[in-house]
This record gives sequence, structure tokens and C-alpha cells, in this order.
Amino acid sequence: MPFDAIVALPRQRAVFDALERQNLTPVSWEMLAEHKQAQQRKFGPSFWYRHQAAVSIALVIASPIVGAAIGALEGFTPHASALTIGSSFVWMCMVALITGTGLIKLRAGSYWEERRLPVSFLADQDVPPPIAEVARSLQREVPGSRLILGELKRDEVVLDPYLLLDDGNERVCLGIWENGRVIACAR
Repeated sequence: MPFDAIVALPRQRAVFDALERQNLTPVSWEMLAEHKQAQQRKFGPSFWYRHQAAVSIALVIASPIVGAAIGALEGFTPHASALTIGSSFVWMCMVALITGTGLIKLRAGSYWEERRLPVSFLADQDVPPPIAEVARSLQREVPGSRLILGELKRDEVVLDPYLLLDDGNERVCLGIWENGRVIACAR
């Protein structure tokens, strides 16, 4: 139709235009995805957490088995029943001691969480200076954009963050870091 060009809205590319003007290349989505998967594997759940149902069943079943084994060793004499009950009790106390003191860590896996981050909080979140500079610069150039902080968390501890810039139409990764060490940064 002849009037379609007049009515069609041009595609918004504010973030990518700002990146071009500043001669920056964002961190690729492939690199971010690979990094996130590697960190999930590295900080995954412990063996005991993954198999806690089987371990619990094994420990519960083991208590009478230990009692029966002690009773069989004593030949099921009249003293054997007291020894059987006592050994089962000692076994249960040992299991409670091991699990209660944390000798067996039932550490759950980690998970990724994203949240908005005001530009004024970059320093408070320990964003490395090279990534923070790029974020401030791009957010000034793209009004209405917002920063999104992605964090790998386990037991409320932040293990591995990344920073995104989002303006509603476009989203780019500005950087990835761990313990203050920059892994990737928009350059």
C-alpha cells in the first residue's frame, strides 16, 4: 500500500546505536550463557542434597540392621536384646550427631536472580570500575534505560554477578565479574 511507509514506526535501536557511537561491543549472549551454565555446575547442590531421600532411607534402615547384626554376633542370648537395643540407640545418636553438627553438608544448589539496579548503587554492589564506567556512560546516552544486576546465589550469598542494560526493546550484557575480577566487559 502506498501509505504504509508513512504509518510504520521505525525500529528502535537506542542501545545498539549508543554502543556504536561509543565504539563498544557488548558481551555476547553465548558467552554469558556458557558462563552461567559453568557457574551452575560449579556451585551445584552437594551429593548429600541431591540424594537426601536415599541417604535418609538408608540411615533409617541401617539402625535395625545394626541392632540385628549385633544381636546375631552375640547369638541372640538374653543379654543380646539389651545389646541390640543399645547398639541401635548408639547408631541413631551417631547419625543425629553427624547430621546435626553439619559434618554432612546438605547444601542446596545455586540459582540466578535478576533485579533492577539504580546507577547510583553501582559502587555499593562492588561493580568493577571498567564495567561501572560503561554502564554510567551508556545509561546517560540512552534515557529511560535501566540496569539489571544478575546474581548467582546460594544460601543468600552472591557468588557471581553480571550487569545488563535494558531499555524495553533491547537488552545487552555489559560485563561479568567474580570476586572483583572482571571476566568479560563491553569493549
